[in-house]
Amino acid sequence: MKKKWTLWLMSCTFLLTLSACNLPGLLQTPPTPEPTPTPDLGMSWYQGAGMQILLPDTYAERDVEQDLAGIWDSLSQFVGGEDSPLASLLDNLESNVSWWGEDTAAPAVSPTQLLIVKNEALEGVPLSLIKSGVKMFLGNDADALQTSDLTMGKREVTRFTYGKESTGWSAYVFKEQGMLWVVLFITPPANLAAQQDDFDYSVSSMVIEAPTPTPQP
Repeated sequence: MKKKWTLWLMSCTFLLTLSACNLPGLLQTPPTPEPTPTPDLGMSWYQGAGMQILLPDTYAERDVEQDLAGIWDSLSQFVGGEDSPLASLLDNLESNVSWWGEDTAAPAVSPTQLLIVKNEALEGVPLSLIKSGVKMFLGNDADALQTSDLTMGKREVTRFTYGKESTGWSAYVFKEQGMLWVVLFITPPANLAAQQDDFDYSVSSMVIEAPTPTPQP
C-alpha cells in the first residue's frame, strides 16, 4: 500500500512539474496587434469659390478667364442646347465657375479636367427635369448615358456618366446653400471606369460654404 501511495505522489509531482513548464506560455498575454496605418490616398484640399474639395495632389488649378472658350465647350457637352433646362448654366459663366483645373499626371493624350459650376437661378429646377433634359439633348446617344441617384454623406446627388468614342464625362448634380452645383469631370471614356471611385470620393468630400451676407447700406 505504501508503495502504491509513493507511486501516486510521484505521478502527481511529475504532472505538476510538466504543467508548470507549460504554464508561462499559457499565461502569456497575446501581443497587441499593431494599428493599421491610414492609407495615404495622395489627396489634398483645393479651395474654390464657395467650396473646398479633396483631389489627387497632382491636380492643378487653371485660369478661368484664359480658358473660358474651352470651359464653355466642355460644359455645353453636358448642358445641351438653348432649350435645355440647364441652358442658363452658360450665362455669366466666368462668374459662376467655382473651380477649374486638370490632373497634371494624366497623359496629354488622355487628360482629365475638372469643372465645378454653381448657379443660383437653377436651384428651383427639379432634378427629374434635369435628368430628362440631359437625355433629350443626347438623342440617339442617350444609350451611352448612365444615371444614378446617390447618397453621399448627407448629400443627395444625381450622377450622369457618359462615354462614347472619344467623349467622356462624369457629372454630379446636387443642391446646397441655395444653389445648384455641377461637378463635371471630363476624361476619355477609357478612363471613366478606372477613375470613377476617385471622382465619387472627391465629390463626397466637398464642403460647401455658406454664402457671405451682402452688407446693408
